[in-house]
Formats: sequence, structure tokens, C-alpha cells
Amino acid sequence: MISAIRLSLVATLLLLASGCGAPAAVPPAPASTVVDACAAAGRYVSVGGTAGFNTLVRADFTTALRATGRVRLYEHGSAVSAAISDSPSSKPYAILDAIQDVFNDAGPGEAELGLVGANYFTLPPTKAYGDYQYEYIASGLKPDAANVNVPYGTAASWHFSRANVRAWTEWVRAGRSVGIKTMAPVVAPNVAWVAHDPAFPPTRQAYYDWNSDYYKLSRFEALYGGAIAFDTPSDFFLSGGSGAGYQGFIEQAIRWADGHGLRATVLVSWYATRRVFSASTEKYVRVLTRRAAVPTEWAVDDYENTNANDAAAMGPETVANTSTQVALWLATHAPAYVHGRICYP
Repeated sequence: MISAIRLSLVATLLLLASGCGAPAAVPPAPASTVVDACAAAGRYVSVGGTAGFNTLVRADFTTALRATGRVRLYEHGSAVSAAISDSPSSKPYAILDAIQDVFNDAGPGEAELGLVGANYFTLPPTKAYGDYQYEYIASGLKPDAANVNVPYGTAASWHFSRANVRAWTEWVRAGRSVGIKTMAPVVAPNVAWVAHDPAFPPTRQAYYDWNSDYYKLSRFEALYGGAIAFDTPSDFFLSGGSGAGYQGFIEQAIRWADGHGLRATVLVSWYATRRVFSASTEKYVRVLTRRAAVPTEWAVDDYENTNANDAAAMGPETVANTSTQVALWLATHAPAYVHGRICYP
């Protein structure tokens, strides 16, 4: 999603369980067990998204990154549409085919979608943008994980209602029918709390408490979909986010996800200025690590720029503040939470 959407209240749908704030303590395991757990981390860094997506056809942008064996393609719906529209009409998948040739050993990618209804996955291909069968299946992308920009900003959108539950369960089931194993709501209280506004809980404390009733829908959504994603631009988080309590909320929710065995993806991007993207991300990771709030995955995107052909935003991986450079740093330095353990590259 783009900035106006990304820095909005995305925590809206289906939550069911009232979870604990942090995972239960795990007794020390033999060293061999820890090594085995960390070896199972797999590809826990995704790169792609919006800005510069088409330029991932350049293999030299990701040479070292792909060599880590820890990266896969992040397939934002808007970027996929742009790649198709920018290709020759006679070969609509030319750009996507070239990108997939570069990432041919990376396995299934990770998508970012909007919640548009279960039939989005089942409608037959019509060569229309926004058609999953045409954009993802026919192009050969076939992601096995997805992050979903759920509705937000109204009183109805965050209530644990029968309609909201049905919408999410049907969506997840339809996604699984096309190979999406985990479906995550994108969550973050990215706009400041407003008193007496029905789009927000009655108190500021509830707004920044993952275990409050306000997030009951989101907890259900994460548990049912087997995943949760956090829209937290690095510099936005470090500056305090939307207000006092923001950082604590993100950390609390990540620990909750880890404690429930969910895929927890932190979406890393920049907000105020791209000049600090690398430094802010490195500091952000260190803060989360110190506070024992380590996700299972990291995804790198540049939502502030929607130009799919902006090569300078994407790479090369040797240039600071590009998406591929940030992804390479994550793949070689950032920890991931794997089977109850915080593991390092």
C-alpha cells in the first residue's frame, strides 16, 4: 500500500483469542537442537514491492543477496500490475518472467494484497488488472504467503462481527485453494488516537494495547490465517510512531505472534526520507532484538515511491538506502524467530 494507506490504522479485522503479551519461557535446549532450529529458518527476507520492482530483472542488483540463500521475492499487487502493464501487450509477462529467471532458486514468493472478496482468487483469468488468476497464477508467481491490507478507519471495520469474520474466513480459504498457506492481516496503529471517534477505541491505552478488545478482530484474523504482518517504517518507528505507546504495541504484538507460532513479518520501509533507510533499519532491528521482539520474517519495500522503473530506489545492493542493500543487510545481520529460538545468520 502507498503512504497514505500505509500510515493508517490497518489493525481492523478478525481477532479471537485474547493472547498473552510474550511467549512462555523456553528452557535451554542442547546446542545441537538450537543449531537445527536455526538451520530451518529458510528464506526469511523478502524484497520487491513497489518502487523499482521492474528493475529486479537486473541480476547484478541482487548477486550477493541471492547468494545468502535467505531471500525471496516480495510480490506487491501494485508492482505485479505495473510489471504487466509495462510489458509488451503481446508478451504481458515479459518483465515478470525476467524477474523470476533471476529469482529462480528462491522458491515461492510473498504477496501483498487488498481484501477484495474471496472470488478474487477464483474468478477465471480475464486479462484484467486485479485478477489473481491472471496476474499471479498465469504469470507463474504462485506465492505461498500473503499480507493483506484489511479495511480500517470506520467503527464497523474493527468490530468482531459475523460479517467481518465471514469475510476473512472465506478469503483465507479461497487463498489456500490457490496455494497461499499463510494469510496475514497488516497491523499497526499508524495514525494518532482520536478521542470520541468511533473508528478508535474509547481510550488511548486500549489503542496501544494488543490484548484490548479493540484488536479482537485482528487477533482472530492472525490466528485463523496463521500469520500477522506489521507495517512499521523504520524511521517512523524510531521517532515514536503515532504516539506514546506505539513502540510498545509493536513489540507486544510481535512477541504474541511468536508465542502463538505464527509467521510474523515486519514490513521494513522508509517514511520521512530515504537517506536514512539503511541506518534507521539497522537501528530498528537492534531495538527489537534488545526487547526480545524478533519476527520470523522481514520484508523490504519502498511504499513512498510507486515508480516501478526507478532503478535508484531498488539497487544495486552495494549502494546504501536502496531496497536491495537493506535486504542484504537483513539477510546477513538480522535475527529471525525460529521454532522458539532467536537465530542469527
